[in-house]
Amino acid sequence: MTPDLVIFDCDGVLVDSEGLSVSALLSMIMLAGGSVSEDAAYEHFLGKSMKNVREILGRDFGLDITDQHLSEMRVELMRKFREELKPIPGIGQVLPRLAMPCCVASSGTLDRIRYALDVTGLLGLLEPHLF
Repeated sequence: MTPDLVIFDCDGVLVDSEGLSVSALLSMIMLAGGSVSEDAAYEHFLGKSMKNVREILGRDFGLDITDQHLSEMRVELMRKFREELKPIPGIGQVLPRLAMPCCVASSGTLDRIRYALDVTGLLGLLEPHLF
C-alpha cells in the first residue's frame, strides 16, 4: 500500500530542538527556585504542552511557575532557536524529493513551529501545511 500523505512531527524529526527546549526549561525551573536533572526533564516534560509542564512542576515538584517565568522561557528558547537550531541532518534534501503531499502535525504552537522551520530553512518546503 502506498501512502497518500506523510505527516511529520517537528521537534526531533524535522529540527533538532529537543536539547535546546530542555535547556530553556531547566533555566526557567532554576529561575523559579527549583532543580530538576536533565534526565528527569526529558522523562517528565519532553513532548508535553506548557500547560501540562506547568501542572506537573506544581503538582510533582512543588514549583509555582508564573506567567512571567513562561514568558522569559519563551524568549530564551527563541534566542536559542535563532542562534543554535539546526535541521535534522538530511531532511532538507529529503523533503523536496518526496513524491507525495506532506504536512507537519505537532503539539507545539503554530508560532513556534513556524519559527523553528523558518530559522532552519525548512518553512518554504512545508508551509502552509502546519498543524
